[in-house]
Amino acid sequence: MVSGIRYGERPVKFDLHIHSHRSPDSFSRIDSILGYAKKRGLSGIALTDHGMIAPDGLESIARDNGLWIIRGNEIQTEIGDVLALFLSRPVESRSAESLISEIHDQGGVAVLAHPFKYAQAYPLRIVEKFDAIETVNGRWKDLSLIEDNQKVTQLLSLVRGRCAGSDAHFAPEVGRAYWETESLASPEDLKRTIRTGSGQAVCSRYSPWLDEASQGVKFLKQPSARQLARVMYWTMRRLTFTPRSGL
Repeated sequence: MVSGIRYGERPVKFDLHIHSHRSPDSFSRIDSILGYAKKRGLSGIALTDHGMIAPDGLESIARDNGLWIIRGNEIQTEIGDVLALFLSRPVESRSAESLISEIHDQGGVAVLAHPFKYAQAYPLRIVEKFDAIETVNGRWKDLSLIEDNQKVTQLLSLVRGRCAGSDAHFAPEVGRAYWETESLASPEDLKRTIRTGSGQAVCSRYSPWLDEASQGVKFLKQPSARQLARVMYWTMRRLTFTPRSGL
């Protein structure tokens, strides 16, 4: 984590899931992301681009903007997407169990991202190894509000930690969902609140339809027949109001 400011006795808010132009499905420049973060009153953000950690030079960027910037990464695995937070170097594993161990080896926090958005079930022996569950995602839903669902209840009972983020791919989404906690003085304090679930996951607005827009961005950046078919498929699902999961 790169910190540009220390916070004292007041609540702080962190958007812990943001994508920049370095992801294949986003055009958002880092300066624009930081601008919205400050506008929304955030204390810090996590840059969690697909397949890569944030670039060098964040120390001066964080200091100039008065924000904490957490080096993160969103990695696709065989069980779904994993958020790796507080990284100091790139991770190589793409197997969920090995990836979690690799994140822990560098003192990072492993988070199961947007549960049940694309997967119907998770291997419990692997779930237990996560530090936190992303219970609030600005492009998905608030898992804690889903009642009478055995799968969700079981998942949340296995992991104590909690996490929240906008999953922003467009800069105006930044800060729509965030993790709020009382005073923090160090990265270790923030890690602790995530691992113990001692903060509050908040979302001001959910925008699941923006996933289709992101797939369109990916087609513009990486045009292919396969990606075009993917855009058309997800757009038709949206237009016909077909639910993505059995929740």
